[in-house]
Amino acid sequence: MEKPKTPMGEIEKALQEVANAVKSNEAVESIKVTLTFKKPKSSKATKESK
Repeated sequence: MEKPKTPMGEIEKALQEVANAVKSNEAVESIKVTLTFKKPKSSKATKESK
């Protein structure tokens, strides 16, 4: 199996693996996944003014 090339691809692959692992497990009633992404800092904030 080919490794996902992007962070989102890695997240998608991991979620699919979780779904496959629990879909036939009757003991699992529900799963809740929370993803929180950091907002990228503006490049203007890091430049020095002259």
